[in-house]
Amino acid sequence: MAEAFVTLNSEIQAKFPSISFINSNKGKTLLVADDYTFKLNKTTTRTKYWISTVNGCAAKVHTDLNNGLMKTVGYHSHLRAKEKREVREAREKMIYLKIHFLTLNIPA
Repeated sequence: MAEAFVTLNSEIQAKFPSISFINSNKGKTLLVADDYTFKLNKTTTRTKYWISTVNGCAAKVHTDLNNGLMKTVGYHSHLRAKEKREVREAREKMIYLKIHFLTLNIPA
């Protein structure tokens, strides 16, 4: 019985990827799931609807208002963009450090 639970748990984890958030070049929030990026398309009273940042891709993600993953919909029509995401994250870190470095070193 324990083996069946482990298998079911593994299948659930495979269907529901872990998600994180980064900022776009324009400062908007992007959702990252399995190295794919999604932009916010619409928000209702209960749900946020995210669409792929790649035009023509049918993959979508639904989260609750607290950014908890609810479900994934559709399939990707493109490869993962892990390198692009890593560049974006590095850019965010550099901007953060630049802002904080400049504010700490302002001459009196």
